[in-house]
Amino acid sequence: MGFLKKVFGAKEIVIDPADLTLPDLIATDKLGLTLKKAQVGQPVEIDIVGESFRVANISAVAKAAEGKQFEIYLVPEPNNQYDKRAVAVYAANVHVGYIGKPANTQWFNWVNEAISRGELLWGMAKVVSAEDTANTGIFGSIYMPKVGREVEELIPQKMTDAALGKAIEKAINLSNTCNEPETITQLKSLCKKAVGVAALFVSHAKWVEENPEGQDTQKWEDVMSVCDYIFDDFSDAAYASDEMEVDAVGRIQELAELVNGMKP
Repeated sequence: MGFLKKVFGAKEIVIDPADLTLPDLIATDKLGLTLKKAQVGQPVEIDIVGESFRVANISAVAKAAEGKQFEIYLVPEPNNQYDKRAVAVYAANVHVGYIGKPANTQWFNWVNEAISRGELLWGMAKVVSAEDTANTGIFGSIYMPKVGREVEELIPQKMTDAALGKAIEKAINLSNTCNEPETITQLKSLCKKAVGVAALFVSHAKWVEENPEGQDTQKWEDVMSVCDYIFDDFSDAAYASDEMEVDAVGRIQELAELVNGMKP
């Protein structure tokens, strides 16, 4: 396969189901280079293309997987004659496709950055057959580091009435002024603003959870839920290949509707 050692010597395409799970450490063809599986993080969907040229390989994977999910990993192909930034997708030791364009360019960078850290980018996939056709493809995602803070990192803290009033005003103003992003850069910027507003409510929502007496706990649970999604959106936007992948505007409007009318 050119990147990882060929540890399976069979001439026929026969895959042991156990080999669809990667070991924690993977030896490569490059002398002295051993990669570790990257940590399980945020699953980022990939568009796998070229499966029609690898029907036998995919059939072997499908047979070994028996309808279950299996692990895939990414291999850069800088010497590919058609695309110097090609990124191949493997399962066990067989090639099942490539990451589609134009996303392959960014993935080529991410894969090589991971290799420089001594890590192999991997994820989970499943073989799916189109109903009433012979078409079979692989759908999967790759684990990437979570971007930004986690909601769990924020500590419970009560806001003063004045601070809560200002936070509500900021949420409503952002909702009234934000527009659908036209570029990925605009999407990232909008999600960053949304996190800045949501963070104001998270700590107070956590305080309400610990001090429920006299509080509208259901309302604050709803606020917390939306804020959690907003934090996830920020990380999703970091890996987005299209500005419409994340409904940042809808989430901001949802938060504004929830907090509008709250009494400080």
